Amino acid sequence: MDINQFLPLVQNIGFPAVIFAIWYIYHKAQAKLFEDMINQNFSILKDLLETNQYHAALLSRVESKIDNNLWCPVLKREVS
Repeated sequence: MDINQFLPLVQNIGFPAVIFAIWYIYHKAQAKLFEDMINQNFSILKDLLETNQYHAALLSRVESKIDNNLWCPVLKREVS
């Protein structure tokens, strides 16, 4: 909104209109800031979710190798 749209309001209503205009401009700026922060948080959370899924897959492979008794070749030599 342009400040020229608030001038007739200020002339008719006075000081409360000025306070409202300042609050309205401040509120719009803060709402945009919060929206940007939320979008950044969602992108970070999306990346963290992908990383967690990758780690879960790796841990599943390690667990299956442990369950199937597939040891490290160096350890197999030492045990036998």
